[in-house]
Amino acid sequence: MTREDWLPRRSAGGSALAGVLLLAMGAWQIGIGFAIAGGDAFVFTGGGYWYRGDNTGWGWVNLAIGFAAFVIGLGQLGMARRLAHWGTHPVPALVIAGACAVNQVLLAPQYPLWTSVVIAMDVFAVWALATRAPSRDSDRFDS
Repeated sequence: MTREDWLPRRSAGGSALAGVLLLAMGAWQIGIGFAIAGGDAFVFTGGGYWYRGDNTGWGWVNLAIGFAAFVIGLGQLGMARRLAHWGTHPVPALVIAGACAVNQVLLAPQYPLWTSVVIAMDVFAVWALATRAPSRDSDRFDS
């Protein structure tokens, strides 16, 4: 058997799928961040949670994760020349998808349907990044 027989098949479109999913997740995080930070939504109203937080601070966390996901999503799609190096390395996209998923788990008691959708998008983004075909930059490390 050859080495290619042991390696899983990887799709070439994984980066584009991850970029689209990161753009959607970023848009959701930015929208919910503005709603929470602006005072339109009350996230922490009851005493039954094992964590406490300030609505304004939590809104800024959502905004930071959302803007990071949006920028990295643009880089995954290769939309801007300055962001193109984000598309060759999957690690920043994997980190932001993981941070987005953890953030959504903490928001799950307030928005169960939407957080379930965004967590599923996070899982698909991680899958797309993990199974994409390696770029030419990462091929130079293989011997």
